[in-house]
Parts: sequence; structure tokens; C-alpha cells
Amino acid sequence: MIDTELYHYILGIEDPWLVSQVELDIDAETVRVNVDYDRQTASFVCPECGHPAPVYDHREQRSWRHLDSCQFQTYLLACLPRVECPDHGVQTVRVSWCEPNSRFTLLFERFAIMVLQATTVQAKAASLLRLNAGQVHDIMERAVKRGLVRRDHNETLKHLSLDEKSFQKGQKYITVLGDSEAKRVLEVIEDRTLEATKTLITDSLSAPQREQVQSVSMDMWSPYKGAREAVLPQAETVHDRYHIAAYLNDAVDKTRRAENRELYKMQDKTLLKTKYLWLKSEENLTDKQRIAFESLKGLELETAKVWAFKENFRQFFACQTLYGAETFFHHWHEAAIALDNRHLSQVAEMLRNHLDGLLAYIRHRVTNAIAEGLNGQIQHIKAAARGFRRFTNFRIAILFFLGKLELYPHKSS
Repeated sequence: MIDTELYHYILGIEDPWLVSQVELDIDAETVRVNVDYDRQTASFVCPECGHPAPVYDHREQRSWRHLDSCQFQTYLLACLPRVECPDHGVQTVRVSWCEPNSRFTLLFERFAIMVLQATTVQAKAASLLRLNAGQVHDIMERAVKRGLVRRDHNETLKHLSLDEKSFQKGQKYITVLGDSEAKRVLEVIEDRTLEATKTLITDSLSAPQREQVQSVSMDMWSPYKGAREAVLPQAETVHDRYHIAAYLNDAVDKTRRAENRELYKMQDKTLLKTKYLWLKSEENLTDKQRIAFESLKGLELETAKVWAFKENFRQFFACQTLYGAETFFHHWHEAAIALDNRHLSQVAEMLRNHLDGLLAYIRHRVTNAIAEGLNGQIQHIKAAARGFRRFTNFRIAILFFLGKLELYPHKSS
């Protein structure tokens, strides 16, 4: 078998195209596969309507990166014809080995996506594929675009999540819309304002999908709740243990810092270097830490009292009925206010003002654990890329790795 026949088969070239020449450059370690067609017998169709159309002229020669031939980079080269359609004018024909406007063959692009998914680090994938950063981004951008087009906009989405993520220094955030059941990111938008969040939900979900949403898990950021009320009025806002624990932990830590300052003035180092003993779950403490913490909890410390309220609030999420949960909350709130600790009182009042969202958890039993997990993975993507200067690039990376999209190119694309 001669080289042109070999590459005709391994490239999967289809009629009327054929491999006319194979050029091997040993020094550059490249293989250039020239593809052409019989100008006398070949016929083409308009890419828009599929009707036969005569050849008008030819584009300049283009090259497409293909899978390597052993250690040699392989390129497919061709001059694509343009046809003249009576309805759509002059159009460049479509070919089976690549998507329109791509400089990679379908097989190479598929392989590149597999490498990116395996490494999750764009720089590492670029090195393995012998591509530059711009080429890798182009592949990811096209993959995300086709994946979003292929999404089923009639799919039922019952439980969603809204969460913020720091984008850059200086109070710059993105808002992440997640699918709590499928554990995926649906879409991302820059900022966390009311209007941005409304746009995010409206543009990401079809009208029938919006009507079927039952709950949206979120923290107590008011623009998120306002957007939910405006765009998804039938759904409920849900506040879960992950966000509540963060607020209560903050009250514990602020109390510890203030109390430690007062004790230290009296040469008392009881609370010095104990921050993580109060913030870590008891089950995650080492034996040495557990022994130290047991002695701390037994002292008449303001920090220990606030910590006890934080721990006690876990029982709220274990309540089986709305009545039981509401009764527990009112007793807990009354006792928390009576303690007269400024930091705990602020959290207690905030929770009282968002009681409907807390009780919604009892009805739906959905948590923001998926959103928190996605948030951690987004942080990994950000760290692996050493940050993103442009939101558009950040968005593409998030959807590429966490959107659970159908990313691979098809001949029918």
C-alpha cells in the first residue's frame, strides 16, 4: 500500500476527496497530507440548503492539525471550493474531516478534549498536545458552544442553586447557577447583582423549565432572593446548613478574637492559638486536639457559650416536621438573644428574617452541598490556570470542566 492510500484510509477521507500527496519533513518532524478532488467529475452541494451547486472558485490553501503520525505532527492541507447557490449566494463547501472555521480535524479536536478533561490543566494539556494557549482556548470555546446548543431545553430542572465565587481581587464576583440534582454548572455570569442574576436565570432556562423549578438553594444575599422571586415566583428559596454554619462559625470566631484580646491583657493565654479548635467539626479533631478542646468547653468562656449555640442549631436540620422546626427555632432564637452576645444576636436576627428559607429546607430537603462542591472545583480550575484576566475565559473553563456538556465534535455538526 502506498502512502497516499494509507493516509486516505487512516484519515477517513470521503468521496469526492482523495489524498493526492504525502510530504515528509524529517527535520521539522512533520507530515503534510495534501487532499484534492477530481475537478472533472466531482459535484458539491450548498452547505445551507443541501441543493447541488456549481463550483464558483476556491479558497486559499488551508491546513488542519491532525493526530500525530508517531512522533511527527501531521497536517491535512486542501483548497476548499466555493459553490454558487441561487438562494444563498457563494458559500464554502463543508467537508467531513473538520467543523467550519476550525483549524483542527475532528479526530484531533476530540483527542484534545480528552486530554484536557484528563489533565484539567490547560497549560499541561497544551504542552502534551504541542499547542499554544490560544489554540487550546479555541478548542474549549468551540466545545462549550456545541455543548450548550445540544442541551435539552425541555429537560425538567426541579432544584437549582445560586452561589457566588470570587473572580478577581477587589470585590469582583461571578454568580454560578447550578443543577443540584445533576451536580453540574448550568451557566455563569459576571457580577452578583439583582439584574445580573435575573439575566442568568432567564437566559439559561427555557420558559417551561422556569415554571417547573421547585426550589433554589442560596445564601442570604438579597439580590439572589430578589431574582428568584422575580423570575421563579413559584419556586422557594432554600437556606441550608452549609451557609448557616458559615454565619454561626463567623460569630464564634469574632467572639473568640474579642475575648482573647481581653484575656491577653490580663496575661491569660487560654484562647491563644485555639481558632481552629472552635471552627473544625469535632469528628475531624486529632486525639490531642480533642483532649485540649474538651477542657476549653468546660470553662466559663463567652466563646464556649456561642459555640454551644452553633452546635445546637444542627438539630434544626434534623427536624422532621415544619411545626417541630419552627418551634425549635423560636426557642433557640429566644435563648440566643438572651445570651446578649453581639455577634450571635446579629446572626440570630438574620436567621429570623430568613425563616421562610430555613423552613423550605424541611420541605424540600435539598442542600447547597453540590454548589459548595462545584465552588471548590471552580477554585481548582482558577488555581490551575493561575487566575483569569477575562471573565469570558473563566466562564468557558467552568462550563468545559463542570457543565457536563456533550463536548465532542460530530461529522453532522
